[in-house]
Amino acid sequence: MPIPDAHFASTRYCGSCTKSGCSNCKMSPAGTGVPNTDFLIYVRAESTASCQSGSTLAYASTCQKDQYDRPTFGMVNFCPNKLSTAAADFERQVSTALHEFSHALGFSSRFFPFMRNEDGTPRTSRDANGNPPTYTSGTCPNGRNIDFYVEPSKTIIKYSTERNHVVAKMVTPRVRAFVRDHFNCSTLEGAEIESQDGGCIGSHWEERLFEPEFMTPVDSYHNVFSALTLAFFADSGWYRVNASTSEIMHFGRKKGCSFATDKCVDPATEIPIADDFCTLTTAQGCSADARSRSACSLSSTSQSIPAEYQYFTGSHSKGGLNTFADFCPMNVGYRAGDCSISSNLLKLGSTSVNAYGETYCPTCKCTSTSLRSADSTGWGINPPRQSRCYAMRCIATIDTSSKRTSTVVELTVPRSKTNDVISSCVTNRHR
Repeated sequence: MPIPDAHFASTRYCGSCTKSGCSNCKMSPAGTGVPNTDFLIYVRAESTASCQSGSTLAYASTCQKDQYDRPTFGMVNFCPNKLSTAAADFERQVSTALHEFSHALGFSSRFFPFMRNEDGTPRTSRDANGNPPTYTSGTCPNGRNIDFYVEPSKTIIKYSTERNHVVAKMVTPRVRAFVRDHFNCSTLEGAEIESQDGGCIGSHWEERLFEPEFMTPVDSYHNVFSALTLAFFADSGWYRVNASTSEIMHFGRKKGCSFATDKCVDPATEIPIADDFCTLTTAQGCSADARSRSACSLSSTSQSIPAEYQYFTGSHSKGGLNTFADFCPMNVGYRAGDCSISSNLLKLGSTSVNAYGETYCPTCKCTSTSLRSADSTGWGINPPRQSRCYAMRCIATIDTSSKRTSTVVELTVPRSKTNDVISSCVTNRHR
């Protein structure tokens, strides 16, 4: 893309370059630069070869770093034929923009070896020229062949075997603290990097563990700007972060060590390790954040799934639709089940009868229930909904003597002429 000449320092241009060197070279005059700027990003919308992939909405690159290895300018390209003006696509496209901007800011395996400690010293040792260890041949710890690999130190990335395959984990202090708190597992070394990105190390968080996080490789129905990615930027040594801008990631939250280390479905019993996963195509539930009804992303393909991702006895092609998530079948939200969209309310036939006494509103949440409006008696609903959307509020009381918290969820269930309020005790838990 064209960059204004004024943005460049004095630059050497050559008419031709070969392996033996360049010829017909000259220096351009220095430009004025862009004053009072920490990072400059160039944005364009051009249909390029990279846009020909069926799912690529945008892509990004970092173009330059300063003497402390911090990115100073980058580029984001949006594929114009994939952009949409539909209101339903707005949130997804904003999330994609944040995702690509984050890559340009340095969230990339290319920049992991250049991360710095809080005092500004490199986390990875450097050679006499200031470069981290670089390899152009050999084998990655995950078994892939090395083409070009800049190796981060073991204070940044460690490898281990999880779920029958080698994974890379980011083990920097804030990232480690986040995953230990998020999963409620004090033994976790760090956050897994996506194992199916290619190369020795991926440039995304592992989809299987952090599915809705906005820096995983696959777009989710509701993407989450979580403190995990902010932890990376803080640990990079280049940025100060505002943790208050992060959102809670409910997927896997407080589900224990097994959620982070075990297979999503036990192949011996075919039972999911948590309700974030499922084993029946007909299963209905709620998304992890309870913002939507969910469907099970289970399917059978025409090709065999890799052995380490097979969860069902006698079926080598049965698994989740999301290959980056280790083929785990997940309860995923969808637009027609979104609790915030009022038009998703199910009414019977041409009547105004609210079949399940549901409410769809910006703050409404999903729950699994067998509630059904008395107004719908005599109506057959096929298939019946096993999860519904309601206006809810949580009421917590603390017993000071036992230090137990009693939580009551109150549902407001509208009928044709009244608003009945149903109170249901959900759980008692220690805090």
